[in-house]
Amino acid sequence: MFGKKLGVVAASVALCSVVLTACGGAEVNNGGTQNQDATADSKESVTLWIFDADPMYHAAAEATAAEVGVDLNYEYIQDETYKTKISVALAANELPDVFQQHAGKSYRTPVLQSKTVAPLNDILDSTGLGKQFLDNQLVTEEDGNIYSVPSNISTTLVLYYNKKLMNELGASAPATWADLQALIQQANEKGIIPISLGGKERWQGDLLYNMLVARQDVNAFDHAINGQAKFTDAPFLDAAKQVTDLVSTNAFQKGFLGSAYLDAQELFKNNKALMWIDGSFNFTALSEAMGDNLGYIAFPATGAEDIYSATIGFQNSAAPYSLFVNNSSKNLDKAKEFAIRLSLKLNDEFVRKGLPGYATSEVKSESQNEQLSAYATDIGKTAKTQAMWFGLLSADTGQEYRDLTQQLYGGNLTAEEYTAELETLLRSAE
Repeated sequence: MFGKKLGVVAASVALCSVVLTACGGAEVNNGGTQNQDATADSKESVTLWIFDADPMYHAAAEATAAEVGVDLNYEYIQDETYKTKISVALAANELPDVFQQHAGKSYRTPVLQSKTVAPLNDILDSTGLGKQFLDNQLVTEEDGNIYSVPSNISTTLVLYYNKKLMNELGASAPATWADLQALIQQANEKGIIPISLGGKERWQGDLLYNMLVARQDVNAFDHAINGQAKFTDAPFLDAAKQVTDLVSTNAFQKGFLGSAYLDAQELFKNNKALMWIDGSFNFTALSEAMGDNLGYIAFPATGAEDIYSATIGFQNSAAPYSLFVNNSSKNLDKAKEFAIRLSLKLNDEFVRKGLPGYATSEVKSESQNEQLSAYATDIGKTAKTQAMWFGLLSADTGQEYRDLTQQLYGGNLTAEEYTAELETLLRSAE
């Protein structure tokens, strides 16, 4: 019964399909027109919104625009600002021609419900480009349409550390929970922030808890969400106690719950904080900012599981990071082709970095910096990628879940109270 109510992957696909059926297909044109008035010699344009800060997105978009023969209006929007802006644009039907969207059901479903995105099947088929995507990398909704192409690989949660500060402490990156606790104490004694955490947006703390549970039992979430276990069971309770231990031992900077993600990141980049827990998508940006001072490890073995048993991923197969095309685009066919070719060009860049892509590629892997190479090796050994819980829940339940977890970090709930409320919330979710 529980599995039917919650946003497991299968359920999310079903919900999306219901939404799409109700929409009568998302290809309805809401007020936009094809640019039939364009003259033969006027160059068409494509406007693109991207929230990923990696410079390769801009470079790939420029190259794709040249390939397709359109003028590009590229707009990078900082991640947290983007989430608000895209929600407003969806509601007002004021989207750009092509836009990126975050992974997870909470982000994907509103896009499909908005009736503003176009199916890409026709251009995928007519150009033959659809055949380049690997099996199961294009999400086919139950109405048979494909509304998006991938914009990122399956990025995961990692632990970065500041080498300069680690050397000053004469310490090593932690391998176990005991190591982590000792390192936190050592950093505090030297006046160094052990872990910088941007608690204001809530997702960093949420993902840290997901990881601590996965390190207790790699299958804990799957079993609980399918009704085979409870969210009050030992893996969830022990991980919640670890959160309260981290807070009580001053693992995070003062006022971390009110600290914005980017402000917290600056503490790490500017040698104020020893460790930073974030997505692998930030390797390039952090490497550019910190150079050889950036260190990386797979998240420590803080429970019974080893470091290769699982990691926490930012997407799932039913709701990946995606590029969507506005069905009101004046240059609809060009926008579709641009989105598809950009997706493939981004795939080439991931392959070039030595990371697993989502499509075939003739690009050869090139040598990368030491940390990214270590990550590529680690991720290749990792047995399971558990999608972040937030991405598997409905938008409303996901927000309630993050609010609840915020109370754990804030000391307003004990570990026992938190897991009891977690069980109630997720068990009763529609």
